[in-house]
Amino acid sequence: MISVVFCGDLRYCPYLDRYTERLNEAQTEYEVLFWNRSSLKVDVPENYKFYGRPSAENLGKARKLADFWGFRRWVKKRLSVSRPDGIIFLSTLSGVFLWDVAKRYRKKYIFDIRDYSYEHIAPFYRTEKTIIRDSFFTAISSKGFLDFLPEYDYVIAHNFNRNDMTESFLFERQPKPYPIVWNGTVRYFDYQKKFLDVFKNDPRYLMVYHGTGAELDRYKEYCRENGITNVQFTGPYDNRDKRKLVRNAAFLNNCYGGSSVVNEVKYAVSNRFYDGLVYHIPQIVECGGYKGDETKRLGVGFCAEPTEDLPDRLWEYYRSFDARQFDKACECAIREILQEDDLYIQKIDDFIYYIEKREC
Repeated sequence: MISVVFCGDLRYCPYLDRYTERLNEAQTEYEVLFWNRSSLKVDVPENYKFYGRPSAENLGKARKLADFWGFRRWVKKRLSVSRPDGIIFLSTLSGVFLWDVAKRYRKKYIFDIRDYSYEHIAPFYRTEKTIIRDSFFTAISSKGFLDFLPEYDYVIAHNFNRNDMTESFLFERQPKPYPIVWNGTVRYFDYQKKFLDVFKNDPRYLMVYHGTGAELDRYKEYCRENGITNVQFTGPYDNRDKRKLVRNAAFLNNCYGGSSVVNEVKYAVSNRFYDGLVYHIPQIVECGGYKGDETKRLGVGFCAEPTEDLPDRLWEYYRSFDARQFDKACECAIREILQEDDLYIQKIDDFIYYIEKREC
């Protein structure tokens, strides 16, 4: 039996599906242990168990640490009952907060890293380094993470749903006003407001935000106070409707921070990056991070800062857009990603086989 551990709400762990798909395919018994931090109403299978203590993300460090310690105690108690043969730690904190469990399961766990966390703190880094070294394998969602993680032969785990690739798409030129579409949790207000200012009431563009989030009201209030009318907020959506929502996008808004972007996003590759590749939609990406570097290398978007001349430069970019070359670039990028994803799937299957063989 294998235990899958995630220290957060399942809505923030779409990559769980890749592991459960492989476990189900192998007909392997497993349980999913997660933290329902937002006290959401969840409808999950019997083998999904959750820690129900609520914990707001904006709590102070001491309170947040205490809450994580409560989750740690709960997981250890559950593991003492289920006594799994292997563990899959989803996210850095899931593994680091259960460092002693990882130590007991040396070479019998997967460690999956999806974000920069506290690698700048020496004790945290040393603990993480040991967990990585002793894992069956460690997966990372971006090669940009190689800049801050210990040296290791990591497996690349791309943040995309392979099922989205069941049909082929081609670039479709959109009519004016050109929709610049954000899909996902609405955040990074301090940076995005600069784009709202730059594109303010420009009849050539429409700023569209699909999704919700803690900062959504700040966006709406800012637009009201500053008389920004070429903007739409559509609210929450079902991820299964994503294709419908981005279908008419001229550009995907994939800008999280500027040239001084913080480590939280500097090294990451967003889900929206893959949306652009899958649906053949050019994306606007901030300069100065790994995501921007990849966008330029692959030729799948436009790297920019929110300067006054951005609307005109973007207009010229779209006017002279080479659709055939762009479609070719997207297809090449997807082939590269699928090759790495095949290896990731194989490593998961190898782990499952290894654990099942030990059970026998």
